[in-house]
Amino acid sequence: QKLMDAESSMQADMAEIIETDERRNDLESYIFTMRDKISEGGEYSNFISSAEREAFASELMKSEDWLYDNMDANRLQLIEKLSELKRTGDPVVWRFKEHGMRQEWIEAVRGTINNYRAAATKPGENFGHIAPEKLERVAKSCDALETWLASMCAAQEKLPAHEKPALICLDMENKNKELAAMADEILKEPKPGAPKVDAKNEEKKPKEDKKEDKNEKDANDVD
Repeated sequence: QKLMDAESSMQADMAEIIETDERRNDLESYIFTMRDKISEGGEYSNFISSAEREAFASELMKSEDWLYDNMDANRLQLIEKLSELKRTGDPVVWRFKEHGMRQEWIEAVRGTINNYRAAATKPGENFGHIAPEKLERVAKSCDALETWLASMCAAQEKLPAHEKPALICLDMENKNKELAAMADEILKEPKPGAPKVDAKNEEKKPKEDKKEDKNEKDANDVD
């Protein structure tokens, strides 16, 4: 039993050593990567102000010094040190990602607006059976979202990239879903007197067709 306990303890110690090395590598990699990306001309350079860049670069340097001065730092200390750096770095990365996705979401919302507006203002055969006041609700909701989007786009254009965005992708996604849910609830209204489809009969149709094909084949054989 003592031998087993000693082996289990040794395995636990080894796992802790491996985990600590991985956390050390994570911290070191983060320091080098962020230092490069926030530098002038770096990938994140437009998304961090000059003052913030200077302060963050200093913070990264101090963390690098701490890392090499504390080679015996444990796993939790390394995790905490990385978390400290990310409190500054994560908002920069977030602004960068928001910028990269923003135009795609703007186009997606515009597409949703155009699709539902067309259905509401030109219902035709597909939606002509729906009451005009219901279709008007859809059209007005499209107008409201379009106005909101235009306003937020205008506000966003006035902001430098290193400030918190006015137009956030998650907000656009939620607005998009809200319009779609409301419009779909109205547009899914079935046409009055539409015949119900008998699922059983539908399933039998292919078999009947095969039977007819067989009868035609038999008739041809007789000829």
